[in-house]
Amino acid sequence: MLFSVASPNSQRREMPKGKTIHRKQYPYFLELLLEVRKKAGITQAALGKAASLSQPYVSQVEAGTLRLDTVQLRDWLHACGSDLGKFGRELEKRLKAAGL
Repeated sequence: MLFSVASPNSQRREMPKGKTIHRKQYPYFLELLLEVRKKAGITQAALGKAASLSQPYVSQVEAGTLRLDTVQLRDWLHACGSDLGKFGRELEKRLKAAGL
């Protein structure tokens, strides 16, 4: 089901209802998030400390039960030696390959 949202220029666009964790793309996001941390060679605890998050929070994000906002995602990626641009490009590549 979709609902309308007014954009800044007063045009309306349709936005999907529901949380993104229930969308087909979300497992790809989580897989890449975990991969970035593991490639950086850091533990959940070390990532949590570097990104100002607790280890349980990091664990719950990686399990898909909690979400990150954009600023938290940026901190997460920087702690792993990556950034939003690299992450976004790789995520788009994977989603396109999956037909999403």
